[in-house]
Amino acid sequence: MPISQKSLHVMLHLFLVYISWGSTYIGYKFSLGVAGPFLVGGSRMVIGGILLALFLMLTGRWIRPERKDWIHATRMGVFMVLLASGFLAKGQESVASSTAAVITGSTPITMLVAGWLFANEPRPRLLQWTGLATGTCGLVLLAYSQQNVGGVQQSSISGMIWVFTATLGWVAGTLLTRRFPFKTRLASLQSCALLIFMGGLECLVVAFLDGEHHGIRYENIHWPVVVAFAWMCTGGSVIAYACYFWLLENVPIATAISYEYVVPVIGIFLGWLLGGEMLTWKMLLACTMTVGSVFFIMWHREKH
Repeated sequence: MPISQKSLHVMLHLFLVYISWGSTYIGYKFSLGVAGPFLVGGSRMVIGGILLALFLMLTGRWIRPERKDWIHATRMGVFMVLLASGFLAKGQESVASSTAAVITGSTPITMLVAGWLFANEPRPRLLQWTGLATGTCGLVLLAYSQQNVGGVQQSSISGMIWVFTATLGWVAGTLLTRRFPFKTRLASLQSCALLIFMGGLECLVVAFLDGEHHGIRYENIHWPVVVAFAWMCTGGSVIAYACYFWLLENVPIATAISYEYVVPVIGIFLGWLLGGEMLTWKMLLACTMTVGSVFFIMWHREKH
């Protein structure tokens, strides 16, 4: 039976989201050899925001933002860019990209608990508590297995805390958006362009205050680094966000957010393939437990 044109479009958009966000971790690994974390994360987001805005202008979908739109983007940028992206980059200074991918893949677990405790969302059901317990055990096992692999420390506890705090930023921003919906004339994609642009500027301010601009290592700029950073700007920002918002408008929400299952696996695979990171059976088991728990939590939520 032939595949319909819409099904092909859906598969293409899903593939681009999976690859774009799944490759962000290895992109940071390469780019952090040249500049500091907030400088890399901020530059990536500012450039991505500009490119996305230019895309909307060229396609005739840009309208002039109001003052309240800029203020809202600045506020939400603190959570969804400065914390979510800047802290992720900061953590990857001492955390393997595969580890960062698994930790951020646990975002739905944090979202479920935070929504129940702080956003008046339903109490988790028994199957969801099982998923929470499994995911927590997976993260603990991951932390333990990363401390010494082949006699070399792979990831630091402090770095893992930075990465986990990045997931809290994304969760906080999402819950604030749900609880205090913002009314605007802007399309969702344009609001996204403002968000990543302003959040990127906030990261650059932190980078400047921390003196990261004095520590740029120009001698480490090689073509793999240039390609990795360029891909984060275009793929991780413009392509991923554009495809994700298209999916939100054209497919069920469960399909659109399926990247939560796939991104950690891609991050781990690319860390091993391109980053020379080691994999052990404990790390693979931790990944399986964490990703599997996310599937349980989100599948159960969709069913109920």
